[in-house]
Amino acid sequence: MRNKLLLFLNGLAIIFLVSSCDLGPDENLEDQPDIRAAKRAPGVSANDLLSANDFNSVQLEIQYMEGFRPTEEMVDKLGNFLIGLVNKPLGIEVIVQEIGGLDQEKYSVQEIRQIEDENRTAYNVGEKLGVYVLILDGYFDEDTGTEYSLGVTHRNTSVALMGKRIFENSGGFGKPSRGKLESTVMQHEIGHLLGLVDLGTPMVIDHLDEDYPGHCDNEDCLMYWAVQTRIINLREDVIPGLGENCLNDLRANGGK
Repeated sequence: MRNKLLLFLNGLAIIFLVSSCDLGPDENLEDQPDIRAAKRAPGVSANDLLSANDFNSVQLEIQYMEGFRPTEEMVDKLGNFLIGLVNKPLGIEVIVQEIGGLDQEKYSVQEIRQIEDENRTAYNVGEKLGVYVLILDGYFDEDTGTEYSLGVTHRNTSVALMGKRIFENSGGFGKPSRGKLESTVMQHEIGHLLGLVDLGTPMVIDHLDEDYPGHCDNEDCLMYWAVQTRIINLREDVIPGLGENCLNDLRANGGK
């Protein structure tokens, strides 16, 4: 059974649904156009997310593996982050659900997508656009000995967070709180879904980091490359905001 909490921010509704039910795959889903529409490249749905041209609301489904439930801080801040950027007059619905963990050390992009395909239920329906977040109980298999990923955007409406990696890099001496780190990584990856930087949302002014494609050259911006790696600096426990260039890009592509 789900517990529902309806909040209103700036006149827009954010609905939080919490469930601990496991979801099974539907063998017929692949034949549905809304399922196929969710299997495109990151940034392709940027205008759909930002504008009200085709979709008036967003259903954001967050599924987490056992032991890695997202912090309330992350869920709350994510809702506010989106409300401040996207034009969705009918609001944003957030669903949080637990799924079974695989107790696996590392996950490849292919494995992440398979888990999503077996569990995701939030797809485009009418004027409601579906977005999916998966929080894993392991690490990303493309990590190296010196750098590792805290999150990855792998489809046009799909994001994965490395829950175990985030847990290990937060909460201790000299580290940000888990809520702050989790929120920062989550918002960074959502920024890629919104087409930043130059991944579907064109740049008004060139601010692309030539060494790290898809990222902003402003070190103080949320979309700076180091935000999704171990280099992240949150000593003051403050979530970086989007730089003015990124905000201008989003506005020019249908955002607020």
